[in-house]
Amino acid sequence: MTPRPRKRKNAALPPNLYSSKRDKWTSYRYRHPVTKKEHGMGSDKAKAIAAAKQLNNMLMTPNDLVSQVMQSETVADHIDWFFREIIPTKEYAKNTITMYRGKCNKLKTEIGSQELESISVKDIADILEKMTPRAAQQLRQVAIDVFKTAIGRGLIETNPAEQTNKPVSKKTRQRLTREQYDAIYDLAPLWLKNAMQIGLLSLQRREDISKMRFDGIKDGYLFVIQEKTKKYDTGYLKIEVGAELAKAISKCRDNIPSPYLIHRKPEKKIKREDCDHWTQVTAEMITRKFKEVRDNVELFDSVPMNIRPTFHEIRALGIKEYKDSGFEPQQLAGHSDQKMTKNYDSGHDEIRWIETKTR
Repeated sequence: MTPRPRKRKNAALPPNLYSSKRDKWTSYRYRHPVTKKEHGMGSDKAKAIAAAKQLNNMLMTPNDLVSQVMQSETVADHIDWFFREIIPTKEYAKNTITMYRGKCNKLKTEIGSQELESISVKDIADILEKMTPRAAQQLRQVAIDVFKTAIGRGLIETNPAEQTNKPVSKKTRQRLTREQYDAIYDLAPLWLKNAMQIGLLSLQRREDISKMRFDGIKDGYLFVIQEKTKKYDTGYLKIEVGAELAKAISKCRDNIPSPYLIHRKPEKKIKREDCDHWTQVTAEMITRKFKEVRDNVELFDSVPMNIRPTFHEIRALGIKEYKDSGFEPQQLAGHSDQKMTKNYDSGHDEIRWIETKTR
């Protein structure tokens, strides 16, 4: 494979010598072909070129193709470093890490063999243009994080992903109406009825609903650790159990011995991934069963499949109904427009629960 040409501004410079322009001043730096450490060479172009040639003669053997190819780190190399050094330090949920890995694999496929400093805004924009809006939004955010850490390592000076336009996604999925909710509820099995009602009143995501336990109800409160936002102040909720939520919880208590509010008796007792009890219902099962029941409701016969509301729309319906009743549901839903802080007080291990109410 023919090595990628150097950027135009560096094309006339000797190998390992790079230029940087700030305001009206141009400076030069030399990257050691073995250690990759950079050294300032001042702003005198002639002197920088002469010094670089002399250093290349000393540090690079004649026709050392490997050194010439490896003089800059590739995107793939940096992504490997990113997953080795950065991702383990983050408190990302399992699904978030899976998303990061998928989007980084996409970057590797598209531009992985190219040198980091050769990536332009257009390179990233071209990738985003070929993706759906939602996928493009995710890839852009991942790319911003990846290139940001490259800046921190001194490998590049600007973030090409951050300079791209943010993809705009238009919501095509229908909102769930109360009439539609009631129609689906009537046809749903008991465990899905319970999940729907708990979701409508608690405003929690399906992942958190599937993990709610009876031993998480104490002294009239339902304690919920939101998987998506548990590293923020809104991630730990102490929900006061109102009359309606108490009624919904009571319907979860049946003759099936289970520690989980949302449970069912499967045909076979088998161990499943992400489940620690044979009666537990996963988030994916909630989504799948809701879709199955929804598609049997006549109200949706004329609604295209791709815009029919999903289980997640129960959350939006609940928020609307709370607002209609004059109740502000922001804390209950765990929403915030501002950057949220860590959920621990400095120097203390005690979790700070956010107290909120339901109907």
